[in-house]
Amino acid sequence: MTKDLSSYMLKMAKGDKESFRFIANALGYKMHRTAIKILGSSHFEDADDVVQISLIKVWQTAPRWKNKGSVEGYIYKIVFSTCMDFIRKYKNAEEFKDNYFNLEILDNINNTNELRKMLLKKIQKLSKEQQEAILLHYFSGYKQKEVSNILKKSEKATESLIIRARKKLKTILPKDILEEFLHV
Repeated sequence: MTKDLSSYMLKMAKGDKESFRFIANALGYKMHRTAIKILGSSHFEDADDVVQISLIKVWQTAPRWKNKGSVEGYIYKIVFSTCMDFIRKYKNAEEFKDNYFNLEILDNINNTNELRKMLLKKIQKLSKEQQEAILLHYFSGYKQKEVSNILKKSEKATESLIIRARKKLKTILPKDILEEFLHV
């Protein structure tokens, strides 16, 4: 499917609307699932908006896309960025405070919000490839083999990316957050 998506993305870069529809249909559900995981299950409709905005961004940036990485990784990066924009925009809204990043491990909402912000901010400090691997594996729920196919890397290279990302996060995140999110 990755080869198909690359060819569709190249056609979309030239303005082919059918290729855009194909990519939107192929990845729309997974994009939505990722947005819900980042925003939280109580923000189902907000996730719809994030997906729509992300699809607009995909269409607008398609001419600049380089056929070096995976289309899925590229699109999930856009979904992640759009979620982060949404979170920054609404971080003080009351309806958003109760489920900022689907962290249901703490009772104290203020602490939860701070932990969520910290985790998202720290993930952004990883390399582009590490961010994609972590997002696809932990937030989109792909198995490591699937992540390697999406990123067009060997399974060993993907494993190494995830391990390096986790090691880096270990140095910058408290242990309890690592245990909850990255099962370290």
